[in-house]
Amino acid sequence: MADNGLPAEVRQLIARHLATMEQVDVLLLLARSGDDGLTADEIRTELRLDANGVTPRTFDELRAAGLIEHDGGDPPRYRYAPSNPRDRDAVALLALAYNERPVTLVRAIYARPTPAQSFADAFRLRKKAED
Repeated sequence: MADNGLPAEVRQLIARHLATMEQVDVLLLLARSGDDGLTADEIRTELRLDANGVTPRTFDELRAAGLIEHDGGDPPRYRYAPSNPRDRDAVALLALAYNERPVTLVRAIYARPTPAQSFADAFRLRKKAED
């Protein structure tokens, strides 16, 4: 565990792919839902969200991250499909953190640097370590 109480794999998953709790909720629901997958309306119902609940952007970003896929139907059915074993293991640890350390998880999601901040930090001048 790290100083913030989350395993390194979870912190890396957050840094690489998860910018919102909506993404976490959708990802974990799909990870539990089986191979048939769920439509966007079924996901909204399961997560108890109104009709404006899950944004299409959430699905697009999770798909681009290689964490979920859809069947191309009308309406599409989304299913959990991590593209590599590392992400599958990280999502399992994410589920544990969600249940055991929810406040820590929420803080980690919202403390995640934005792309603009990461870009700005790349140009930050640092002092050399003195001998």
